[in-house]
Amino acid sequence: MKEILIIVLLPVIFYVLYINGYMVLGKKTAKIFVGKNRGTNAYWSQFASCNGTLKRVARFRDSKEYKFHLDAGLAEGTVLVELLDKDKNVIMSLSPENPDAAFSVDKKNRYYMVYKFEHATGSYELTWE
Repeated sequence: MKEILIIVLLPVIFYVLYINGYMVLGKKTAKIFVGKNRGTNAYWSQFASCNGTLKRVARFRDSKEYKFHLDAGLAEGTVLVELLDKDKNVIMSLSPENPDAAFSVDKKNRYYMVYKFEHATGSYELTWE
């Protein structure tokens, strides 16, 4: 009986964590990957030979214009960070070549952060204010 309850509740718990921005979904391969949520307005990761994507729900506390900055220290490869709206349309894209952007968000809407890695080794920190 306990096993059935766990099987039923686990997907619900995972969904609640994901939809509130506490869980990351990913399809990636890497020799090493360490990531951390640095407070309410920053994400940081360090990785080696990383390929694939990560996706998380981005929650914003206020409806205002946010300034995003990607600080990527890459030894090789590429990292791309995209902000998607609720319909999965790309509304902002950051890369080492284009590290800054600003966008007005509505705190009532749901946004998604998608991180794309191609043969990437190094680290990045994404901040917004």
